Amino acid sequence: MRGLSLRTKVFFLFAATALLIVVPALMLIARAVERGVYERARDEVNGAGVSLRSTWDTNGMLLATRARALALNEQVRARWAAGDNRRLQRVLSAELEKDEAIVIDSTGKSMFGPRLDARAIASAGELGTIVALTDDGKPPLRFSLEPVWADTLRLGQIGVGQRLSAAAIKKELGRNTEVVLMVGDSLVGTTLSDSAQTRLDRDELRALLPMANNGGARQILADQAYMAAPVTLVSRGLQTTAIFLRPITQELEVATAIKRSLFGIGFMALVLALVLAAAISRIVARPAQQLAEASTRMARGDFAAPLPRTGMDEISQLARAFGEMRKAIADREARLRSAQAEMIHREKLAAMGRLVAQLSHEINNPIYNIQNCLEALERRGNPNDPNREFLTLAQEELSRMAGLTRRLLDQSRPQSDASSLLNLNSLVTRVLTLAAPEIKSRGIEVSAELAPDLPPVVAHPEGIQQVLANLVANASDAMPAGGRLRVATRADGDAVEVVVEDTGAGIHETDLPHIFEAFYTTKPGVTGTGLGLFVSEGIIRGHRGRIDVESTQGAGSRFTVRLPRETLDESVSEAAGARENAEREAAIAAD
Repeated sequence: MRGLSLRTKVFFLFAATALLIVVPALMLIARAVERGVYERARDEVNGAGVSLRSTWDTNGMLLATRARALALNEQVRARWAAGDNRRLQRVLSAELEKDEAIVIDSTGKSMFGPRLDARAIASAGELGTIVALTDDGKPPLRFSLEPVWADTLRLGQIGVGQRLSAAAIKKELGRNTEVVLMVGDSLVGTTLSDSAQTRLDRDELRALLPMANNGGARQILADQAYMAAPVTLVSRGLQTTAIFLRPITQELEVATAIKRSLFGIGFMALVLALVLAAAISRIVARPAQQLAEASTRMARGDFAAPLPRTGMDEISQLARAFGEMRKAIADREARLRSAQAEMIHREKLAAMGRLVAQLSHEINNPIYNIQNCLEALERRGNPNDPNREFLTLAQEELSRMAGLTRRLLDQSRPQSDASSLLNLNSLVTRVLTLAAPEIKSRGIEVSAELAPDLPPVVAHPEGIQQVLANLVANASDAMPAGGRLRVATRADGDAVEVVVEDTGAGIHETDLPHIFEAFYTTKPGVTGTGLGLFVSEGIIRGHRGRIDVESTQGAGSRFTVRLPRETLDESVSEAAGARENAEREAAIAAD
């Protein structure tokens, strides 16, 4: 299980649970259905046995009572004593309708009725009924005998008997139960079908007799299933046993159909359980897989991997905690990268500043010497010399070279570390005011769209002013023959933006990817150094912002400076806020 995924583990766990619940439950239900069939049939055959014993005892008492009544009948004794056997038989026929009369003389010979053996007649002297076989081939006879006396003379014995048959027992009980009747070792009758009777085996029937104490057993006869229960009937003479056979084939077929239906339902339930297991494993494991994938992508530096949907469960809580942790790591990494980029940029500016300062120093010395020489030549020369104009032209070019070195020093100098709360609207107005003479000299129309509710930002005033001045100067240089300059400010969520847009010549699409590189310029001649946008982009990046540019050649350019309202260091923001509060309190105190 160690090598399996969480989804596979959950699937196997749910599937095993379903198997352990569904399969035993179906087996128990199937066994309960089949057991119910046997118990119902067993209850019926046992009830038939109880009813038969009760009826047997009652019939025995009736036989004894009727035999005694015949023995005390005056007509019977008178006809018997007179030897009038015909009238005696007529009287017995009138007294007995369905039962058979048994008349035995004093010597033990049968006068009327079925012929009985000597042992059965000898047993008749005891109380109770007797079951015996007759010589006429008819079914066994259950009878009761009583002695007949004429005064002190014993005439013989008279009794009442009933033939035993399985059909009579079944009819008397009125149950849907077949009966097999055995007297002694003989099978004397059954209510089974002919095909079942031919397959009856006495040895099998005898084997059923000990089951009487167990309440019955299942028996197969003629491909039919029965619940068999033997009932031993108490009497003297031959042992009498009635075996009740309750047919259970149809019930078993119904039970089998029910079991098949149950197993079908169980199979469908199992399939549904497996489908649910797959769905649940997917629901449980998919968030974990998404978290694992997000962790892997975060380790590679990708913080944009989707997270599981949030909810109230433990996985959702873990996903929320992971998202917060990822956001904190992403913010910290962004700060570190920004600080690193700012540090590298400052190091570049510092190195460039040192190089430019050294070069400017080395260049300025010859320039100043040449200027001194030219001034000396101007003072000593003839004012009417026609070549004097070349001297003036050389002085102007030297002045331009000196101005170029000063600009290089100004643009490569690192910005100050002092930060404060800065109102961009005021800073934009200041930059436009300083650039107004140059703008007006070129016939440029200025449009300032300043948002009145613009929130302040924590920034370096000198650095941001340098950026805006650089952008305004570039826009002015792009429109030497006049045009329209638009400067706008706006708030956008947790950031503020300054847009500088012109209608100048625009930037060629091949130059756009390189405009923020050092010493890359599109201005002709020596009017551009290629450091303005490079320095500006470094300043904005140091404030955790960015500069976006959109330009179409021949239609103009639009630069968007986006600055976050939060500073890189909270202490700077707090210090700036403290300085602003102190200044506000000082102003209030002065008033």
